[in-house]
Amino acid sequence: MLVLINGFITLCTYGIALFFLISIVRSFLKTKNVQDAIVYAVMMVPFILRMLRLK
Repeated sequence: MLVLINGFITLCTYGIALFFLISIVRSFLKTKNVQDAIVYAVMMVPFILRMLRLK
């Protein structure tokens, strides 16, 4: 039972991280300001690491 709950929570965590990563990527692609693009790129790093299961 605990394994099932742990798997569900893990899936929810990855789903939330994926949602935020997609929204940041959309903002990154829309921006024309270089400084904003750099900020978005830095913001994407933890979400990409989470998707790759490195963090």
